[in-house]
Amino acid sequence: MTILQAILCGNDFIEVDFPEDTRILNAPVHDDVLKDPKQSILEAIRTPIDHKPLKELIKKGSKVMIAFDDMAVPVPPMAPNIDNRRWVVEAVIDELYAAGVQKKDIVLVCAIGLHRKWKRTEIASFLGPRIMKEFSLAQIINHDAEDKEHLVHLGLTENGYDVEVNSRLVNSDLTIYVNINWVPFNGGWKSTMIGLGTYKTIRHIHNNEIYWDEDGVSCMEPKRSLLHARIREMGRYFADYMKTQGKNKVFQIETCVNNQLPADMCWVAAGDVEEVHKKTIEYLGATKYIDVKGQADILVFGLPDFMPYSMGTYINPILLARMGLGYLFSVYEGHPVVREGGILILANPCVDQCDPIHHPSYVEFWNEGFERTRDADELYDLFAEDYAHRPEFIHKYRFGYGFHGVHPVQAYCTISTPKKYLSKVFVGGCTNNTVAEKLEWIPFGSVELAIRQAKRELGQDSSVTFVNLPPFFIPRVEK
Repeated sequence: MTILQAILCGNDFIEVDFPEDTRILNAPVHDDVLKDPKQSILEAIRTPIDHKPLKELIKKGSKVMIAFDDMAVPVPPMAPNIDNRRWVVEAVIDELYAAGVQKKDIVLVCAIGLHRKWKRTEIASFLGPRIMKEFSLAQIINHDAEDKEHLVHLGLTENGYDVEVNSRLVNSDLTIYVNINWVPFNGGWKSTMIGLGTYKTIRHIHNNEIYWDEDGVSCMEPKRSLLHARIREMGRYFADYMKTQGKNKVFQIETCVNNQLPADMCWVAAGDVEEVHKKTIEYLGATKYIDVKGQADILVFGLPDFMPYSMGTYINPILLARMGLGYLFSVYEGHPVVREGGILILANPCVDQCDPIHHPSYVEFWNEGFERTRDADELYDLFAEDYAHRPEFIHKYRFGYGFHGVHPVQAYCTISTPKKYLSKVFVGGCTNNTVAEKLEWIPFGSVELAIRQAKRELGQDSSVTFVNLPPFFIPRVEK
């Protein structure tokens, strides 16, 4: 007997015959929905957590920045007419007007960090027609981590982390941040410190030593992860600086989506950055997690040809590696779903493609970098600083809708520790062995063949677990 299961493989679904004792992990039922999103948002922003309400923070003449998450979240994207950012931004704008703030004193900033800038038509797809018509080209902009005129370096934290951010975050009378949380990796101080930060700041949390730490703590565990601890340290340093300047603290608005496809808005809270984020993490913990007993010997994922950094374009081999090991493998709490020395099996055709417009430095990294070495740590050491400062990559980031030059180096380095933890990575349904081998994956024509070989190597009684995504969820694993 076998278990026939449809799984994602690139842009298609394939049917896989799993061994009959395969453990299949499915997302918990999470169909919460806000019956009246507008009213829920108004209640949240009028009764904020540990923060004064908007009407007490601004007045006529106040300069306000509304920053918001970019199109990298959520995946898959929400439907345009129900996107959380649209609901929240429209409600906030009306509150600002009611308090006397003039339209000319509002700027809306897409918090891209080192992601690519988004075209106006793309921003319109989630902010909606009202906001796009109401505000000028100069008022709906992308954060620019290389625009020296609009950046400010505030100093070093206690542990030596740079805090360099968009100067509007400091100079505005009030910053309002509008967030979508679909995983605990997002939100909190990450919204402003990373979304409105620069390479000088972001390098401290996106590098080959920090993303998935040596104790096996996942980046999906904000309370234990060193990555999140560093972000909080930066955020608290920024908050203390703002106090010395007599400035308002950031007004954070966090929202969550449910497990429907497309997702619906199901939760909202507003107020102090850390206090709001605590509530968000509590909500996600109650809705997005499943309890799992025991680690598997063999772990299987369907690897789709879409992920946060391929929105609006198409995936490439570096992003496949990032998605498979940097994201999917690392999505857990407590312990990895697969044991140390186990085998990870991904299902993907491994097409050799790369968008030269949106991923310009990826093209060069895949060719130049991988000719030098296949070691993720060595690649980071060789190319991070080089790619971060190459003038041609900076130009394409600022003016050509390209990801920042350092982005592929940071993306690929996240596979370093998972790769050492696993004995091997297999890829089933592979149609391009050259790509797989360049990534140091072992290609197979089907997932079934990959499972058979994994059992030959680890033993016929080896346990198999398949994590069925999407929708997104997080296994809470106990050994």
